[in-house]
Amino acid sequence: MKKIPCTVAAVVCVAAGAGSAVAARPTTAASSSLSCRGAVSWQRTAALVGRVATVTGRVAGATYASSSNGSPTFLNVGHNYPNPSRFTVVIWIENRAAFGRPEVKYRGRTICVHGLVSSYAGVPEIVARTPLQITIIR
Repeated sequence: MKKIPCTVAAVVCVAAGAGSAVAARPTTAASSSLSCRGAVSWQRTAALVGRVATVTGRVAGATYASSSNGSPTFLNVGHNYPNPSRFTVVIWIENRAAFGRPEVKYRGRTICVHGLVSSYAGVPEIVARTPLQITIIR
């Protein structure tokens, strides 16, 4: 496997090295905020589980679950919790400080998020480890 330098989450680097459609270049603040080129709608994320993708949509609700295990912040895209048709961006406590107050910063905004799409309880999600993974569109 070819090694590719990367400054974002390791899962993105591994996928790029495995020959996926991710660009084989380091991600920087400048390159991640240029556009959401190739982004797919949050409504199509169920079909992308297991793949690295850039997803776009409006944050319908945002919650910092400080008393939950791992103190996650949830950015619910498209529909708010508990609607099972939503897409969720998860920010764990160990990464939260880098985002400031994401539940305030992103609520009501249209965003693009880049990362590995997984599923939790049937809801597609991306875990954001760095603010470079999220771009505010408006």
